[in-house]
Amino acid sequence: MIRLLHAGQSTLTPIEFEDLLKHPETLEDAIWVDLLNPTDEEELFVETQLGLEVLSKEEMHEIEESSRLFETKGAIYMSCWLISFDHEIPENKSVAFVMTKKHFVSIRHSEHHPFTVFCTASKRVKAPPFHDAAHAFVEVLDTILNQVASTLRHVEQKLNTLSLKIFADEKAVKALKKRGEGYDLKDVVQELGKCNSLVNNLRESAVSFQNITPFFLANTTDWLEADDVKRLNTLDRDTHSLREYDSQLSAEMNFLLDSTVGLISIQQNQSMKVLSVAALLLAFI
Repeated sequence: MIRLLHAGQSTLTPIEFEDLLKHPETLEDAIWVDLLNPTDEEELFVETQLGLEVLSKEEMHEIEESSRLFETKGAIYMSCWLISFDHEIPENKSVAFVMTKKHFVSIRHSEHHPFTVFCTASKRVKAPPFHDAAHAFVEVLDTILNQVASTLRHVEQKLNTLSLKIFADEKAVKALKKRGEGYDLKDVVQELGKCNSLVNNLRESAVSFQNITPFFLANTTDWLEADDVKRLNTLDRDTHSLREYDSQLSAEMNFLLDSTVGLISIQQNQSMKVLSVAALLLAFI
């Protein structure tokens, strides 16, 4: 699928490949070309019309920094890991960005919320229109970072809820059961494991994202307007803050996990004592 955004617009619009073949100028005039699960024909067409290379799915999953951040033939290539909620267990998927002074091309093989926002007119109704490719790219980076921050806040709220369950007194346990929330420490361990996996994915995403901003700034000094430079520097600082935030959440999860395992051990020991006393009483009957 190909979606396009032209100067003066604020929402990505899907376009049929057959229509692009008839009117290639529609692609050439776009400042943002979003490729979602592109076919070989679509990739070749974009490469030919824009004079740049579209990274393959295999190239996007390279882990070396030199393969994820590089410049060649006047185009800047950047890849990062973004969390995808397409499946029950969220996982990171690689997303690639190709930048020239005139065009911004995003390449992805999975859906991600930061891009969905730009595809829904109702969510962009009050958003100012984009005026060039760099402006669109900076806006995408800002939206990505906002989602990372929002997801981390959700994890924090989840940990607060789990903490209340773990350290609940007898009265609180009864209240939880009355509300139908249950009180099974083994389920708590499972929830903590999910939270830990999510935070690890977000950390990996933030690390790859953190490398993009300075690389982009260093290679586009003559492209960017002052406002875009200012926003990128702010995003860089925010990324460092989020790295500290996820470290705090990881420490809290480890504490809650250790506490939960300790309580489970205590419960098991108490159960063994009861069984031992019962067995002893039966022996004397």
